[in-house]
Formats: sequence, structure tokens, C-alpha cells
Amino acid sequence: MILLIPGKDAIRRDQPMKRFDQSDTNTFRLIIVRRNGSEILFTSGESGWTLPCVQVFPRERLAQQLTAALNEQLGMQAYCLFLPRFTAPERNAPRTAYAVLESIKHNDYAPRGTCWMPRTASGCQHIHPVEGRGTIEESLRQLDSYINEPNAGPFGRPGWLRELFDWTQAQLSPLGLRVNGSFRQLNASPTFSLIRFETNGPAVWFKATGEPNLHELPITLSLTRLFPGHLPAILGVRPSWNAWLSEEVSNTTLDQFTELSVWERVTEGLAELQIASIGKCCPLLDAQCRDLRLPNLIDLIPPFLARMAEFMDVQEKQSPPPLTAPALDFIGERLQEAISVLQDLRLPDTLGHIDLNPGNILVSSARCVFLDWAEACVSHPLITFEYLREYARRSLRRNDALGERIAAAYLHRWQSFFSPDALTQALAVSPLIAVFVSAIAGKTWRSLDPVQDPEVAGYFRSLTRRMYREATEMVERSERCLN
Repeated sequence: MILLIPGKDAIRRDQPMKRFDQSDTNTFRLIIVRRNGSEILFTSGESGWTLPCVQVFPRERLAQQLTAALNEQLGMQAYCLFLPRFTAPERNAPRTAYAVLESIKHNDYAPRGTCWMPRTASGCQHIHPVEGRGTIEESLRQLDSYINEPNAGPFGRPGWLRELFDWTQAQLSPLGLRVNGSFRQLNASPTFSLIRFETNGPAVWFKATGEPNLHELPITLSLTRLFPGHLPAILGVRPSWNAWLSEEVSNTTLDQFTELSVWERVTEGLAELQIASIGKCCPLLDAQCRDLRLPNLIDLIPPFLARMAEFMDVQEKQSPPPLTAPALDFIGERLQEAISVLQDLRLPDTLGHIDLNPGNILVSSARCVFLDWAEACVSHPLITFEYLREYARRSLRRNDALGERIAAAYLHRWQSFFSPDALTQALAVSPLIAVFVSAIAGKTWRSLDPVQDPEVAGYFRSLTRRMYREATEMVERSERCLN
């Protein structure tokens, strides 16, 4: 069985793009501006002027793909500002994707077969296809809103990249480093940004977060101060952008490794980080880590299962069948039992990471560091370990021996604090609780309308079925021990 792990599977920061068949690609029309948005780039086609068009692959870093495809196709450098928001089309109506970019160079000649036009020029009235005219007008209105209200979306307005280069250089100069002009943009959003800058020495990373992840900055700053050996060093902070600059510890993430020894070393590093966090619950919670301690989990069991009963009632597919009320009651009873076991064993609450996937772990010869702490929490340590162990099973072709070695590496660091028997008992019940935490950690399960959003409702039904299977296996393990 595969654990449905919370959060999206992160792509490593500089991961090469996977190749798909052409039929798997998505088409984007690009609204490329320059000179503070006063000019737009058009290409010449058989039917007249049109917007440049590129193909991108699904489930890959969009900004990175758009800029790379544009450079390959027209030989020009640009960076993403935002994806325009349009009124939702009618269901089954064709949908064309658009992105707004800014040219890095403002005074070069237009690439062959293209032309820069003033945004008010009469030539814009001859755009093909016709529906593109309204799209361009709406996109420019949104662009103007970011220019007029930069605090609403600092990365949606033209010119912010030049400003970022200047700020980054100011942070690096005391360290004897200089940016060399090369960069890679991974995120495109008015309020989120992730960029890698090359320097005359080690590369650095700029990250900014907006709603609903504003808390990632205070969490990251707090964790870097408390556990400097387990996170990249912070080189600068820009509060107005809710952003920070950090060192690049390594350009290699855990998902690139198939050697079990590397996964064991990372697992030991996780245990060391959690052990170092013992007794620091108050500063972690003050930094806005989520409070997922065991008593809070107990309180969430009844309302969560009540919502899942609603989700099961509206399921339309016949297979797999919806869980019955007795099955949901069985899950609730086993969750209460599992949490009670962990409480009796008295393992301490520690720092946790609900989205601890291999793309969030950088590995070097000297150490490993943990990234992307928007999903940080205070909870039982084995919950986070279960997520990492499940990823190991997926990445290294799951088998029982592998899971045992990963667990042994993790538990070895805890054996100076707790007996092997206590740790074994805790490990027997933690998979069920880990799935439960992955389901209730966010607010979606409370507010979701399962009829209006059947795909997400199906995801929660799948999580609940996984809980049922884990609860059944927990009972079977207990019975085997008694026999």
C-alpha cells in the first residue's frame, strides 16, 4: 500500500525537466512586455500578428519552462511576472493558457519575425485570434494594478528583478561575493518567488512567500537560529517582500540518490534534528509551527470522521465502495487506541515536517539540510519519520527489509533516551496516525463542498480508506504478538 503523503511532491530546485510525448504538453501564449509595460511583443503569422506561443510539460516548474522555451524559440531572455486571472469559462469550453513576462533587455531589436508594439497602437486591433484582444487588455489591466499597488503583488510588476539583483548584491558584498547575472526562476506568482542566483562563489537562493504561507518566513528564521546545522544559513531578509536569501548547501536533493546508505544518513539527520528540538515547543509554536500534539489530534477525530461520512454519502463511483458507518467507527476507535499507546510511552513532542519529501532535503558530503518549512509542526516525532520512510519505499522499490533498515537508522539515535521495546511499540501504531495527520493538518477537509469539488473529495476518501487498511493491519499485528 502507498501512503498518500500530504503536500505536493516537490521538484528539486534545479531538477532537469522530464520529457513527455508532445500530446502531453500544454500550450501557453506569452504576453511579453518591456519598458515598464508600455510595449508588447508580437510575432508575424499567416493570419496577422499574434502572441508568441510555447509548449510546456505538466507537473514541472512552469516559470523555468516558459523562460527556457522562449529563449530557445526566439533567442530572448525574459522572466515571468504572473499568470493572468480570467473569468472561468463555461464547463467543457476550450481554455487557452496565458502568461505575462517581462523582457530583461529593454532596448534590443525585436527577434526575427517579431515586433515590439506600443500597447495603445492600432496594430493591437489586428491580433489573431480575435479573442486574444480581450485577453491582452485584461492582462494589462492586471499588470497596471500591480504597478499602482506594488504591495499587493511585488513580483507581478515590471522591474522587480532588477531591484532584486541590487538587493541581493547588497547582502552578498560583505561576504566577498558578487552575482554574475546568471539566474534561474522557478516560481511565477505576484506574491511567491523562488530564484537561484549564481555568484563568483557558491550560488544563493531567494525565496518569498505570500498567503497562505506568510508564516514560512518566521518559521524559517526561528529554525535557522535554533538548529543552524540542519538548515541553510540565512544571508539576508526582506520583510516587505516576506522574503529571505539563503546559501546553497548543495545542488543535490535526496530524490537523486538510490543508495540506501544515503537515505539512512538522512534519516539519522532527521532524528538528530528532532532530538535537538526537545524542550523547544514554546518557541516553535511562537514561530507559527502548527500545533499537532497528541491531545489536539484526539479532539479532531470525531469531526473529521463525521465529515468523511458526508464525503462517502455523495460518492458516485461504485468502486472502490464507500466506507460504511461501522468502518468509520472502527477507524475512530483504532485512532484513539493508537494515540493512547503513544501517550503512555511518553515520547516527547518535537519539531515535525508534514511535507518532508526527498525534494525538500539537500544532501552534501558533509551534511544534509531540510527545506520548505511552511508545513512545520510540533507533534510526535514518528509522524514525520513515517512520511520519510514511505518516500524511501517508493524511491527504492519498497520491501520489508528496506523499511526495517530505515527504521533501525532512525531509532538508533533515540535509543539513548528510550528502550527498544518502547520504540518498537510506538513504531507499530504510528503509520495510522501519520495518515490521519496528513488528512487533518490543513483546513480543506472542514470547508470543502464534496459535490462541487469531487476530485479533492475523492482524495480525502482515499486517505480515509488508507486509514482503514492501516487500522486493520494494526489490529492484526497486535493479535500476532499475543499469539
